[in-house]
Amino acid sequence: MVALTGFMSFSCSVYAQENTKQMTLPECLTFMKENHPRVKAAEASLRAAMAGHEGLNHLPLYARLSPDLKFRKQQSQISIEVNDAALQQQIRDTAYGVAHCYYLVVYAGQQKQLTEEIIQVLEKNIKALELKFKVTNNASDQKHLQELKLGLVEAKDKYALAVTGFDRAKSALMEEMGGRYRTGNIMPKDTELPEFKIMNFFEKDFIIDITEKSVNARLEAIKSSRAVDITSLEVDAQNSARFAPKFRTFANGSDLHYIPIGVQSRGEDFTPEQITIEMPPNLVGKRTYRVQSAQAYLDRAVNVNETTRKLIRLEVGNAFQQLKETHLRYQELKKHQPTLKNNLDNLANKPLKFLTEEEASIFERAGRMLGNYNQTLLISIDNVIDLERATNGIFSLGFTCPSTHTMDGLPVERK
Repeated sequence: MVALTGFMSFSCSVYAQENTKQMTLPECLTFMKENHPRVKAAEASLRAAMAGHEGLNHLPLYARLSPDLKFRKQQSQISIEVNDAALQQQIRDTAYGVAHCYYLVVYAGQQKQLTEEIIQVLEKNIKALELKFKVTNNASDQKHLQELKLGLVEAKDKYALAVTGFDRAKSALMEEMGGRYRTGNIMPKDTELPEFKIMNFFEKDFIIDITEKSVNARLEAIKSSRAVDITSLEVDAQNSARFAPKFRTFANGSDLHYIPIGVQSRGEDFTPEQITIEMPPNLVGKRTYRVQSAQAYLDRAVNVNETTRKLIRLEVGNAFQQLKETHLRYQELKKHQPTLKNNLDNLANKPLKFLTEEEASIFERAGRMLGNYNQTLLISIDNVIDLERATNGIFSLGFTCPSTHTMDGLPVERK
């Protein structure tokens, strides 16, 4: 039984290794677009809207006498645009999740490697110092030994977090790409986090320009704007039915697939509450009252559109500020990164000698600061990816959509 268990374990290990695929971020994003259930669901909604529009254009003769038909056809055409925007938004939002998880795996791998190196050096020096202490029985050596052992405990704790974080991030990446049963066992091809220079992106005029362009480009703004058009046509449709005491609305057979861009939160991370479009399936009463009701819902749609655009401005502005805050920290750590890495490598490769108390302290601090450097760089990357999503690609370093700027902060010229 033990032999069988060992054989099965070995077989599973070999199977996992044989079926591990290395993929770049663009490859992961392409796979997501072709396979993710959320994207497939949005595509199905678009096809349904297109089929509904075709249905309105091929009604039997008796149905074409409906007074609101021409308005329903226009609403149906706009509904296709709304559903297409919803599909593109789903792809953009899911692309953020894929890129976020991709670099989280890379970061966790770097942290694993860093903590492994620290653990090896500390274990080597603890053994050497234990042998020395047996001979000298020196109190200072005993204190130094205790400090090294505490450092080893801390390093092993961080290594355990890196290992579990690596596995969680890898599972999340596969889910964001469409699910492990579709992706199989995958690994990012990148082994190091990319670096970039973006300090010139924080000028006030640049942020204002990107923000205003984003307001017009964001898919939520497109949807809310077209929803105003649909609701405006509803006023005309209700006005066309003169004698009906109860008359259907566009919501009777379809909806706008309107997705708010934010949910209200309170406290330190306060954000305003979003409002959504409303329309009952039927309006009741004489034509005058039905038209008044439709007009009231139109007024609401106009306010939803205004609120949406304001929230987009707020979101983009906040995204720039978060990136600025994180990147300032990253730039400061980057100044010291070469020295920290050099200290770590020199002390790790010190031949046949245990570290002095001062050297051990430098070694541990260098390892801790390099870990902070990697983490801050990861957060900066995540901020950029979120900014690409928030601006709908108006600002991009090329993580999830075509670049508008290079990694060195220079604008990309479009032909």
